[in-house]
Amino acid sequence: MRTAFWQPKYVYADMDLLATLGKRELVEGIAEAIKMGCIRLPSLFDLLESEPEKIMNLDKELITQVIYDSVQMKAEVVAQDERESGLRGTLNWGHTIGHAIEAIKSPAMMHGECVAIGCVAEAELAHRMGYADLTPEKIERVTKCFASYGLPVHIPAGMDIAMLNKKMSMDKKNQGSTIRCTIVTDIGISLTNPQPVEKEL
Repeated sequence: MRTAFWQPKYVYADMDLLATLGKRELVEGIAEAIKMGCIRLPSLFDLLESEPEKIMNLDKELITQVIYDSVQMKAEVVAQDERESGLRGTLNWGHTIGHAIEAIKSPAMMHGECVAIGCVAEAELAHRMGYADLTPEKIERVTKCFASYGLPVHIPAGMDIAMLNKKMSMDKKNQGSTIRCTIVTDIGISLTNPQPVEKEL
């Protein structure tokens, strides 16, 4: 089967449309902007971290900056890796675990809500794998940033972990029986094919 890739000539964002969204729909989109800041643009993360109230109130200057930075960063990634052979995989941060949660909890939980949980869980995974630059303090910053917008940050209580693992094993990004996920090694730095870091004894 052949896959066709068609890139847009323009990206149009109607800022007035945001005011018609419910809070959950707005926050769901902000989750993806936080993700983009974490994987690629620390200044975007800093903005989202420092101004949740103004951004949620759709401060024109700030929300415009959030959307512009998010779209620009995604466009740069896609332009460099149109067919998802490497770099584009970083856009999937939080989605390996997030998609698994979504498959179990949808429609009760929305995509962005599940991705927020996935980002926090995969940040903790990176630290456990030995990526020391992603310190517990930075993970706490990421967690608090998502939470400051009212996004969930923990795997839902009572979720069947065996079922979660089963859903993760079916993820389209996997290679054979290997579950793949993007790893953020620091705020603004990400890897698509992470390996555990050897620790000095």
